Amino acid sequence: MAFWVLFLIDLEPIDFTLFFACMITPVFVFIGIKNFRDNFGDGELLFAQGMTVGFVIYALLALVAAAGIALFLQLDQDIFLNYRAEKIEWLQGKEAYITENINKEAFEKTLEKNEEMSISDIALDVFLKIFMLELFFTIIISIILKRTKK
Repeated sequence: MAFWVLFLIDLEPIDFTLFFACMITPVFVFIGIKNFRDNFGDGELLFAQGMTVGFVIYALLALVAAAGIALFLQLDQDIFLNYRAEKIEWLQGKEAYITENINKEAFEKTLEKNEEMSISDIALDVFLKIFMLELFFTIIISIILKRTKK
């Protein structure tokens, strides 16, 4: 729903949906790990258990977010084409900076890859960004909720 709401109010729906997903996922991870500790672990939680529960939760949420974005981009190709055009335009605006700090070949290769961008590339990008960021949050949440009986 966030995707369409953001699209209707003229915000870039892909990046803002990614941001929204990254903000709500730690909440679900926290609730899921705490629920596991309190209801299935008899009040006890090892770090590895927290990581496993968190992994399942954030992997599923990343998959759902990526699949949802891919589905919506398939339904409305104009959103995809506008997104790709914005990324190419942004990259072209950074041409001098990139060629000065890296080299011209790197810029040209990156520009070529952006011109070949597909919906599956965007879905994979969203999945990996959520997955990597939430790994960090899950580590912190697992440490906070870790509890062993003595």
